[in-house]
Amino acid sequence: MKLSNLVDKNFENIQEFVNTANSRLDAIISITNNSHAIAADAVTAMICENQDSLNSKNSVNTTNKMSVCLRDGEIIIRYVTYLLITNDESIFEKSCLKDLKNTYISLGVPLENAIRVVELIRDSTISDIKTTINLTNHNKHIMSDLIDETKIYFEKIINLLM
Repeated sequence: MKLSNLVDKNFENIQEFVNTANSRLDAIISITNNSHAIAADAVTAMICENQDSLNSKNSVNTTNKMSVCLRDGEIIIRYVTYLLITNDESIFEKSCLKDLKNTYISLGVPLENAIRVVELIRDSTISDIKTTINLTNHNKHIMSDLIDETKIYFEKIINLLM
């Protein structure tokens, strides 16, 4: 009898892991599929919010600066999805993320604009998570965990830009 209880409990644990993994992967796939739109919308929104910056010397209105912002936005999303799968924060030391600040400074992109883009990407990513996960009672916990993790990872990226 004890062996069957143990087998039942292990089966329940495995089933919960699979259910959690599927929801997590569904959210990550959706974020990845929407990464270009998320990044492009964030850069566009930042420019709309900061009309004055378009006329200054340190604006992001050149093609070169816009391309870098868009590219980096998509890269940031890829790193966040990687982190959501692996929880391997050593990526911050091994990746180009640690050099983002210097890249933007050398291009003349105001850091407050770069930070705002990352904030907007974070907000869109969280919105994507909320719309992707089917809300059952069990999945509310998964969604809450994913959102908390997402906020933490984006905050660490923002701190790299400060």
